[in-house]
Amino acid sequence: MQTPVSYLTCGLAFLFTASMAFAQATTDRPLSYDYLSGGLALTELDAGGLEIGGSFSLSPNVHAFASYQDWEQNQNIDRSILQLGAGYHWDLSPNLDLVATIAYADSELDFPGPGKVDDDGLILGVGLRHWLSDLVETYADFLLDDSLDRNVDSVLRFGGEYHINPQFSIGGRVRIDEDEATVFFGGRFYFGR
Repeated sequence: MQTPVSYLTCGLAFLFTASMAFAQATTDRPLSYDYLSGGLALTELDAGGLEIGGSFSLSPNVHAFASYQDWEQNQNIDRSILQLGAGYHWDLSPNLDLVATIAYADSELDFPGPGKVDDDGLILGVGLRHWLSDLVETYADFLLDDSLDRNVDSVLRFGGEYHINPQFSIGGRVRIDEDEATVFFGGRFYFGR
C-alpha cells in the first residue's frame, strides 16, 4: 500500500521528467531502439541484483525487446522477471518519442523458507524518451504489471543515459513499485548506428 510520501515521490518524479521531455534539445538525431543493456540493481546498501536485456528495431517505428531482472526486495524476498515484448513509438518531435509497449512476463517471488510465487501475465507500458542535450537522454514510463498472482501493480520508472559516444552510454533509473523503490545502474551498447 502506498503512503502519501510515495504518492508525492511518484508525482514529483513524473512531473520533473515530463518537464525535461518538453525542453528543447540541440540534436535532431533519432533515438535508437537497437541496443544491448546490462546493469546492477540496488534496493538497499547490502541488497541488490542484476539485469540484462536488449531491443531491436523491426521497422522504423516498431521494436522488439527482451529482458531478465533479478533483485532482492525488502525482507529477503527475491524477485525475478523475464519479459518478451514489442513496442511502437511516435515521433512527437525530432528529439521526443512517445512509446507504447506490451510484454509477456514470467515473474517469480522467492520468500524465505519454502514459500514461492511463480506466475505469468502481461505488462503494458506508455512513456516518453527525449534528447535533453546532444549527449543526455531522459525517459519516463508508467507500467501496469499483471504478471503476479495478485492485483495489477502500477510501476513508475524514470531515468537517463549519458552517451559517451554513438555506441555506448551509461546511466541509471529508478523503478517505483507500489511498495518499494529500486535503483538500476548500467550501460548500453548500440548496434544499429
